[in-house]
Amino acid sequence: MLFRRIVLCALLVGALAGLLVSAVQHWQAIPLIASAEVFEGAAESTEEAAALVTSAHEHDHDHAGGDTHAHDAETWAPDEGTERHVWTAVANILTAIGFGLVLVAAITTWEHLRGRPLASAGTGLAWGAAGWLCVFGLPTLGLPPELPGSVAAPLGDRQAWWLLAAASGAAGLALLAFVRGPLRLAGLAVLVLPFAVGAPHLAGGPFAGYDLEIARQMEALAGPFALATTIATAVQWLALGGLSGWAVGKWVRPALTDWTTTP
Repeated sequence: MLFRRIVLCALLVGALAGLLVSAVQHWQAIPLIASAEVFEGAAESTEEAAALVTSAHEHDHDHAGGDTHAHDAETWAPDEGTERHVWTAVANILTAIGFGLVLVAAITTWEHLRGRPLASAGTGLAWGAAGWLCVFGLPTLGLPPELPGSVAAPLGDRQAWWLLAAASGAAGLALLAFVRGPLRLAGLAVLVLPFAVGAPHLAGGPFAGYDLEIARQMEALAGPFALATTIATAVQWLALGGLSGWAVGKWVRPALTDWTTTP
């Protein structure tokens, strides 16, 4: 019963938060992404025109030598407009459900360990703010949100550093919030650990290789895009936290009480 309540609450919380953040993105972030994709396409069209000549020569050479090559499979992408917005919302909802499951379980465990009613929309907001700091706030200090077409360090390096930053944020906040005594101060050292290691970056900036004018246009979009992404993720995590705290207090707590009192 308890596990089912946690899962059902996470589904509800994630669906609501995912729809909310999709609306915020539609209003703020998506127009900036569309503008960046226009500049990216303009830059790529120039490169493709030059590449076509080289490709034609290589194609003739391959046929002359009798070589055959299979064409790469095209990667599916949703069409612009309604289809893209729908799939973006689906991705946001699924992501929010996953985070919601973590938050609902964490708040439930916290209330169980403290042995008294603590979960509410208010305390949930604090959990949501902590989640935002771990998953977005701290990692963004080293790896700002990237516009489409940005040049960045290898994906594996960025993912590894993001995991380090997120894990350090969670561990550091846990030490500061739940540990008493001198060990509590170790949380500050854990929080700065990812920045002591250093985030991976490429020389030349995120728009290296673009035409100078296009690079300037992309740089002008980078700041508003980072702000829009910050707002959208903050809305998502605060909604997740508040709804999770409220759901635990209303629906999970009775099941938790039954679970703890059952012989």
